[in-house]
Amino acid sequence: MSFLEKVRGDAARYWDKRFLKAAMAVCALTAIADGHVSLSERYRVDAILEAMDRLRVHNPHKAVDIMNDYVDGLRTAPARTEAILRGKISRCAGDYKAARTLLRIAYLVISADGAVKQAERVAFDQICLALDVNPDEIWEKMGQSG
Repeated sequence: MSFLEKVRGDAARYWDKRFLKAAMAVCALTAIADGHVSLSERYRVDAILEAMDRLRVHNPHKAVDIMNDYVDGLRTAPARTEAILRGKISRCAGDYKAARTLLRIAYLVISADGAVKQAERVAFDQICLALDVNPDEIWEKMGQSG
């Protein structure tokens, strides 16, 4: 790998670190919404990290570590951690494509283990609000009114 390729890779990781943290915040909030993180939700997060070019520039183990730290925070200091994670997510509110992608990630995680539970729906709705998106419009577009 040439020095120039290394610089490009470093730049991509630097510029997308904000998005990575927002994505891992979305994963943590949605995965723990029903009180536990299932194996299917963890597999879904791994699949998301593998599939998304924008996240692939990061070490997937570090990304999972970030999510695990967020989940631990949600277990030990839920109100404080939720506020911090919503802040990370809300930084993407002005970026339509980033917001759309974060909502898709959220939906993939909440649907990973079958039917969407009410607590997962609430977590999804809170993510929508952090992104300045009307959750009712999203559910309506998906044909799943509340």
